[in-house]
Amino acid sequence: MPLPLIHLNDLPPGGRNYSGELRTDIFELSGKFDPKFTPPFKFDLAVRVDDGDIIVQGWAETVFEMQCSRCTQQLPWRVRLDPYFTCEERDGAATLDLTAQLREDTLLALPGYPRCEESNVAPRPCSRDGGFAPESEYVPLDGEETVDPGQRDAWGALDNLPSADPKPKS
Repeated sequence: MPLPLIHLNDLPPGGRNYSGELRTDIFELSGKFDPKFTPPFKFDLAVRVDDGDIIVQGWAETVFEMQCSRCTQQLPWRVRLDPYFTCEERDGAATLDLTAQLREDTLLALPGYPRCEESNVAPRPCSRDGGFAPESEYVPLDGEETVDPGQRDAWGALDNLPSADPKPKS
């Protein structure tokens, strides 16, 4: 079940609040390493129409189970969009479904490489802590060219490939 369908023609001049919880998975992530939605998805949103624009303000929140990018153990991660704001042109629309917009905004707020110690729900030491060199031990390149510039010509390398006859021989 998506978020409630908002009938824009029925909104009072000051707008209307929509709040609640969703227990159904609106994220539809099914990959082996994808974050796993942990119900509920909570929201409290005020929707109003202002000079042809649809204004949505409020907050939304949910928790995901994610995989640590170092040790691959599961860790909880809360996404809280607070404050949440979106503004779109009405373009004569009679209804508004915020499901897709909130889905995308929530997924974009997830970290790309979560780590156990950075969990905003239950941080813990990572079992792989100390298994990687500290950033202070990385030595940056000095900027000197170590590859012959002639070898970096990718298009020239393609010119050296043998040509293939596009027609198969019978």
